[in-house]
Amino acid sequence: MAAPKTKNTWLFLHRWFGIVTAAFLAIAAVTGCLLTMRDSLDRWVNADLFTYSGSASDRLETIDAVSQFEMIHPDIQVTGFPLQTAPDENIPVLLGAKPGTDSLEQDQVFLNPATAEIVGRRSTEPGWSGRQIVPLLAELHFNLLAGDPGRIFMGFIALGWLVSSIIGLYLTLPRKRPFFKNWWPAWTYSPKRSFGRQLLDIHRSSALWLFPFLFILAFTSVSLNFFGEVYSPVATTISPLKKSLFDEEAPFPDGTTPSLSYADGFALASEQASIEGISWRPATMLYYPEWNLYGITFTDNGQLNYKHLGPIYFYFDAKSGAFAHEVNPYTDSAGLAMIRILYPTHSGEFAGGLSVFFVFILGLATTEQCVTGIWVWWKKRKPRIAAKKLSKT
Repeated sequence: MAAPKTKNTWLFLHRWFGIVTAAFLAIAAVTGCLLTMRDSLDRWVNADLFTYSGSASDRLETIDAVSQFEMIHPDIQVTGFPLQTAPDENIPVLLGAKPGTDSLEQDQVFLNPATAEIVGRRSTEPGWSGRQIVPLLAELHFNLLAGDPGRIFMGFIALGWLVSSIIGLYLTLPRKRPFFKNWWPAWTYSPKRSFGRQLLDIHRSSALWLFPFLFILAFTSVSLNFFGEVYSPVATTISPLKKSLFDEEAPFPDGTTPSLSYADGFALASEQASIEGISWRPATMLYYPEWNLYGITFTDNGQLNYKHLGPIYFYFDAKSGAFAHEVNPYTDSAGLAMIRILYPTHSGEFAGGLSVFFVFILGLATTEQCVTGIWVWWKKRKPRIAAKKLSKT
């Protein structure tokens, strides 16, 4: 075991890493907890947008409803929508401006599934209204609402969290043998101890019991914040992607309009899925004006989700109907698997609701460690300063 002076050095580093990162890490943890229930939160806050009160038998097929909307609004480009919505929900549709027209302030509408009429509109940009609360939480979580500089800053906060966690684990290791017998008290909590000692025990024992999971959460945080700069280049260097169309320059930087309809794109995707033997169901449809491509996602249940490695994407030329591209992490290289596992692991969505709930628990535990860590530092600060003064006399 290391000498006491060495441990004191690591304790100093652990303490100051914690102090510097605590406030920002707590913000990320709290917003992360809320984001685990973002769909439910959005539907609760904006029930008037989502709720359909008509008869389920009156609902049109989603593509038919969107097609009717496009006919009524030829000056607006539909850029995405889910193919399956609950019987009691309206259809959320993402919009974009057609080339040569002004950008849209509100880029999402909700359609009555029986009439294709607009029930409500909103912007998907972060904002302080209830309409934009989920994008606000996501941006606050990722970059503190400060754009790219905020993303980089939060990446370093996550890196400090990762390093501090490793140091914290080291500091719990006993100096004497028997190793496990002397290590066990660091894993325990007793309500019979003083309040200050209880907080220290909670801080230390929760970190130990949850260490592997918190380490993964911290590592994925660093990787997501430095995705373009570090993680993706490393992953694709280790195992280059088989297909990398979107690394090229977009052929229509100012956007264009499709010649084919969404119904055509859906038919092409269904045929391609049959050819490739994919049993998953189509979940969402997308249009990329800069590429003039239709995109269709396939998932295990027909709802956009990020179980396992996430959805499979097919892309078709919106002019000729030619099969243009495929993003399939289950058949592509290990590099794509490394890229696609990152978000499902960080969000907990890789295994469904139970793993998402566990990430919610990890977010609470991270918040607790920020609070207890700062409290312990503050309560020990005065005795530590007094001891230093005494040593100098």
